[in-house]
Amino acid sequence: MKRGISLYSFSGDIQTGAMTVEDAIRYSAELGADGIEIVAEQHLPGWPNVSADRLLSIRRLCSELGLEIFCFSIYLNSLNRSDRPATDDEYVEMMRRGIAACMVLGTKIIRPAYFPKSPEHLASLVERCIPMLKDAGVVWAVELHAPFPPAFYTQTLEAVDSPWFRLIPDFSCWQKAGAAGHFQANDPSTLIPLLKWTVHIHAKGHTFDENGEEPNTPYKELIAILKEHGYEGSIVAESEGWIFNYHPTKEVTKTHFELLKRYIDA
Repeated sequence: MKRGISLYSFSGDIQTGAMTVEDAIRYSAELGADGIEIVAEQHLPGWPNVSADRLLSIRRLCSELGLEIFCFSIYLNSLNRSDRPATDDEYVEMMRRGIAACMVLGTKIIRPAYFPKSPEHLASLVERCIPMLKDAGVVWAVELHAPFPPAFYTQTLEAVDSPWFRLIPDFSCWQKAGAAGHFQANDPSTLIPLLKWTVHIHAKGHTFDENGEEPNTPYKELIAILKEHGYEGSIVAESEGWIFNYHPTKEVTKTHFELLKRYIDA
């Protein structure tokens, strides 16, 4: 599997100005990452009004460093206006802009963060976007995240039944302790039936002990399942420890990425 880092992990230092997005990309390469994930609203000021030159500069830098851009994350914001929630047409337009950015960046996966009104509503939005996704060669990968159970999106994935609609499991769904108040404690084996849809993974991290382990999350068991079942997609370290107890994010991210490598290489 391809190992990488979500630039979300550096958000603490990026937001305070201690690092630039380019610094985070270079540091990811220094750590030995195969690729990165970008979050539009955090790493592209002014999104969605971002120039092609800005996107191309990121693509060129990643290419120079030998990094793939695994995934481009955006938010389908229901509150763009103060007088009413977003319409389906507006959601589709948000997706059109995100897909266009993916084409410039050269990434094949887009993660639109969106809380669905219902499985049927999500399915209808995806189906409206499939022609755009197919033309661009970009997959809509929905993120499965705590507090939702592992089977939360199964109904929608089965209903849409398209190679252009897939899944990003986040390890928060299998956390055994409450670092983020999740208390999920789902058995790691519940990841197995999701792998047929999985194209990218968020290896979540909140806290790390003196041995560099993430005590809330069963990394050993989850990574073993991925290896046993021949998962060949991408997986990124996505740290959130800075939210609860700020540390320089470079050190937190280094510890997290080394944990990920240790279990993958074991």
